[in-house]
Amino acid sequence: MELKTLSDIVFIRRLPPEEMSAGGIALAYDPDYKEDIGIVESVGPGKTYGCKSCKTEHRRAVDVKVGDKVIFSTHGHQMFYRAGKEYVVLREPSIIGVIEQ
Repeated sequence: MELKTLSDIVFIRRLPPEEMSAGGIALAYDPDYKEDIGIVESVGPGKTYGCKSCKTEHRRAVDVKVGDKVIFSTHGHQMFYRAGKEYVVLREPSIIGVIEQ
């Protein structure tokens, strides 16, 4: 699937919930529980802003890149499903942070 995102829109593939705790204990799986963690699949070029009097336009680059593992806000996003996977579309400010390994 080819997707070109616009402005500061970020397209994220939501990761399934973890089934094991950090200590290796099996956790009960709740199909209604969704972690707000995913992998960035596509990123827009950034939001534009400008000065009306000088008629210039600038673009603020997005801080995440394709492949980043991120945690995002539980509100303000659009979800859809494709090929059995869950995807989230949101604006960059809804991303809380990048999870570094």
